[in-house]
Amino acid sequence: MGSMIALGGCSPSAPPTIAYPDDQQIAAALEAQFASDRHSAAARDLIRTLGGEKGKLRYQIHQVIYRQGPYEARYDAVLVMGQPGAQSLQALYATMIPEAERAKLPQASLEAYEGWLKQQAESLKKTSAPQAAALENALETLGKCYRDQQAGAEITVMQGLGALISPERNGLFAEKLALPDTTARCLPG
Repeated sequence: MGSMIALGGCSPSAPPTIAYPDDQQIAAALEAQFASDRHSAAARDLIRTLGGEKGKLRYQIHQVIYRQGPYEARYDAVLVMGQPGAQSLQALYATMIPEAERAKLPQASLEAYEGWLKQQAESLKKTSAPQAAALENALETLGKCYRDQQAGAEITVMQGLGALISPERNGLFAEKLALPDTTARCLPG
């Protein structure tokens, strides 16, 4: 299992040594789980849209707890940008506009897409104020998170995540945990 960090007592009567996996091993298990989980396909597409083809998730491990066999890892998911944030917003906003409407726009630009989405929010105020507010909030939040970011910037997209990390024949296996304090940041709602 590669390098492990061991904790043990100095006394001969100390409990058995517990070997904790290091952050790189945990991150590798989380990456393998994310890549192979069929329920994460939409999330992988969103990461590709926001981060670009060279974008990737990095896992920032905060805590590892021994649970009588598996370990519980608490972590955040950080998007490492593979393209400028304005380009990411343009790609994301394009997916939020029906193709027929997008074709009518004078140009395929962030400004054109953002303008169309803001007009949609304005017209939604007449029929569905909550939907209008949600769209306006999403545009504001996403703009603050991505607009001025450069390639290589790191943006925390999820906080308070958890996973059980268990030894398996080929290394470590990660199984996501549902935690009550998990929050999404800088993701469309």
